[in-house]
Amino acid sequence: MVGVDRPELKPVERECPSVKREALHSKWREEVIYNIRSMDTYLLPSSLKQSSMDLVKENLFDVWEREENNKFLFLNPERREIIDSFKLELYPLLPAWRRFKGPFWDNLHLWALPSAVQSRILQRGLIPSPVFGLLAPSDLVPPHRVGFRDKFKDKSLRSFWKEKLQNLFEKLLRDRVVLDLLGYDQRQVVSFPESSKVVRFSFVRAGKRVVNSLPHRAYVLRYVAERQVELDSLEKVNFLDYKVRDIKQRDNLIEVLMEGKGEYI
Repeated sequence: MVGVDRPELKPVERECPSVKREALHSKWREEVIYNIRSMDTYLLPSSLKQSSMDLVKENLFDVWEREENNKFLFLNPERREIIDSFKLELYPLLPAWRRFKGPFWDNLHLWALPSAVQSRILQRGLIPSPVFGLLAPSDLVPPHRVGFRDKFKDKSLRSFWKEKLQNLFEKLLRDRVVLDLLGYDQRQVVSFPESSKVVRFSFVRAGKRVVNSLPHRAYVLRYVAERQVELDSLEKVNFLDYKVRDIKQRDNLIEVLMEGKGEYI
């Protein structure tokens, strides 16, 4: 569900006391906000680093026609071609959120979060995948160490899926508030409708921009999902020693800059 309309709410300028004064003059601060909207879609990164756990010993082709195991089962024909082309194994299976490892998923600690927060991430999460195109976090997948730059039908998997998924993303993200936690390659697969609002975070540590920010993005997701952060309260996001320094808006993109001393990550 996208936000809650408040029909008699008069337009007001939001104050943002925790953000430095220079940020108050950004376009974000000058905008008049009529409706308060929470982030209802989370774009989450896939990872080449994966668990070898064999929790579900069934064959992928035996379970992926069931929607509870495969949210976007209409993508199966293209997926099967890729699986055959790269000669991928069909088992063992794990939910995607347990299959993926690496800096983002290892710092998310999804299994340890409160059940309501887990459910929010599992229901709102979308994971672009080089093999499967698009996954829900609970979809069952085998190990599949294939990247978006790998070639398929004389083009990269990034180009292949960008074309195939364009109409799907137009429908899924229309009028949505999207928390974009993807890296560059995976983001290129996504087509953002003009009607969407896209929120991205960047980070400065001890005065220098953080290049590998996957752990930081995991902490942002934990905070956003637990507190159900709305667009008018982005300045409240914090974790460890990181706090919001500035918020700017350009068209439908909202950029949030966080700064920390780097004592932890």
